[in-house]
Amino acid sequence: MKSAGRIAWFCLCILFGPAALAGGRTPAPVDIVSPVVDAQGHVVEAVAADGKPYPVFRQPPESPLVKQISEVLHSGPAQQELVLERFARTLRSQETNGATGEPRSASLAPMYLLLSNEEGGFARYGFWMERANGRRELVMAGYVDLVVSQEGVDSGGFEEIFCHELGHLILRPLLGDLGHGPSRKMHQSMTVTDYPTAFDEGYAEHFQPLARDESQNPALRKIQSGTGTTDLDLLWLSNLDTQLRTDGVKRNLFVHRKAPAAKAGQGADLYQVFLKEETSTTFLTGSLKNAQEMMASEGVIATLFYRFVNRESLRNKYRDPIFYNQFLETNAAKGADPQKEISPYENVNLKLFAALRRIAPLAGDSRRPLAIALIDAYAKLFPDEARTVYDLFLSTTYAVTASPEAATAFERAAVEGQVGDINAFRRDSRAAFSLLDQITNRVAKGELPLDANLGPELWLLNENFKIAPAVWERERTVPLSLNLNTASEAELMTLPGVDSALAARIVATRQARGCFHSLDEVGSMEGVSPALLQTLKEMAEKMRNAGMYTRE
Repeated sequence: MKSAGRIAWFCLCILFGPAALAGGRTPAPVDIVSPVVDAQGHVVEAVAADGKPYPVFRQPPESPLVKQISEVLHSGPAQQELVLERFARTLRSQETNGATGEPRSASLAPMYLLLSNEEGGFARYGFWMERANGRRELVMAGYVDLVVSQEGVDSGGFEEIFCHELGHLILRPLLGDLGHGPSRKMHQSMTVTDYPTAFDEGYAEHFQPLARDESQNPALRKIQSGTGTTDLDLLWLSNLDTQLRTDGVKRNLFVHRKAPAAKAGQGADLYQVFLKEETSTTFLTGSLKNAQEMMASEGVIATLFYRFVNRESLRNKYRDPIFYNQFLETNAAKGADPQKEISPYENVNLKLFAALRRIAPLAGDSRRPLAIALIDAYAKLFPDEARTVYDLFLSTTYAVTASPEAATAFERAAVEGQVGDINAFRRDSRAAFSLLDQITNRVAKGELPLDANLGPELWLLNENFKIAPAVWERERTVPLSLNLNTASEAELMTLPGVDSALAARIVATRQARGCFHSLDEVGSMEGVSPALLQTLKEMAEKMRNAGMYTRE
C-alpha cells in the first residue's frame, strides 16, 4: 500500500431514514481510515504481540469527497450489505461467547473502509489505529482496502467494488479464510480456477449485480438501461469482466463452455495462446461445462447465489422466531415478529448464513465444492425448502453435477433451436425438462447425490511453464497448475508433447465421458505415449508436494 499525501477522513455517523431497514433498526456503522506513511510514502507497520506486522491507520480530517463516500455507504446496497456483514459477525460472536460466557461485543464494532493508493480492491483483516495523541491500538477487525476517487464515486464503481470486497468479509466469520486452492491462475469471471477460489469470488461477485439492481447512482442506472456504455468501453479487459459479472451472471452465461483457442501452428507463442483463451468472452451457448468446470467457475457460483437470494419463495419463507435470535444483538430484539423485524432479503440471507456455518468444517478441504455442500446443508436445515433449493441448483447447472443426461438433452435442444428446427426443438426441450424434473425429484428424495457426476480432480504442476500473477503483468514467475478435468486446450498445449490436435482430442474425450477418473485413463487415449503419461504422473507428484496457492 502506498499513499501520495494525506487522504481525508470523515467519521461515518450520518444515519439514514429508519424505514430503509426492516424494523427501523439503526444502520450498521462504518468508519473511514487512511494509512500512516513514512517519508518515502510507504505505509508504516507495527508488530503486534503475536509477532505479526500490521499496518498503521489514522483518522484524517473531513473532506467533501469523503462526505459523498459516507452518503453512499449509509444508503442503498452498500448499507444493506453492511447490515448482512453485521448479522454474520453477530452469529459467530453468539456461538463463541455462548461457550465462553464473555460479553458479546465483537459484532458491535464498526466495519472499516481504508482509502489507499493501492490499485485494485482488497478485503483485509487487522490494523493499528493511531489516535490523535499518538497512542496506537490494535484493531482486529475486517476492512475494505480501496482507492476511491471522485470519478469512482460518480461512476458508481466505488459502490459496486465496495460491495464485492465486503462480500469476502461476510464469509470470513462464517467460513474462515478461503484464500487457498490448487489453481495459480488469476481469477476472473470468465476463468475456471478451483473450488475454493470460485466459491469465495463467486459469493463476493454476486453482490455486484445486486448493487446495480438497487443503486440510485445515475451512471449505474444508465448502464442498467443499456445507454451508459460505448462499444469502446467493452474492449477493455476489466470493463468486460465487470459487465460479465452483472449481465453474464443474470443470463447464466458461465455454465457454457468457451470457444477453444485458435489453432496454434508450429512455433506459436503458447503463452499468448494461453492469455487469449483466459480472457476470451466467447461462450458456446450450445455446449455446457462439465461438473468440475462449473463448480470451479466463479461466474457459475455468482449466478447460483444471485438466483438464490432473489427466489421469492425462499425470501418469503420465514422460520420460527427462535431461529433469528442467533443473529440479534440485544435481548430486546429477540422474540419479536420476524416478518416485521427482518426483511425478505435479509431472511433468505440469514438462512444461508446458518447453512454456511454448518459447512465451515469443510472450508479447508479444497477437493469438496462448497456450493454443493451448502445446498445439501440448507436442505437438511430446512427440509420444507429442500425441493426448491435443489430445483434452483439443478436448473441453473442443468443437473450436470448429479447426472449427464439432462445436460446432454439440453445441448441437443439448444443446437436444434439455433438452426430454427422448431419441431425438434419443442420435442427435445420437453424431454430435457422432463429429465431435469426426474433428476431433481431423485436428488430431493435422497436417491441420487448432488455430486454423483462430479468425478475426481487430476491436478498437475507444470514447473517449466510460468505464468504472470495477473494477465496484464509481464513478469512470469508462477508455475502453471492445471486440472486435467477442467483444463482448456490452451492449458493442455503447455504440456510437453501435447500439440493442438492432441489437446483438442483430450478435451473432446473428457466432454464425452464427463471427466477422467485417473491419469491411466488419460494415458489410454490415442496419441498419449507412455513417456507423456509418465511425465503427467511426475507432474501430479510435484503438485502434491507443492500444496495450495495463497492468493492476495
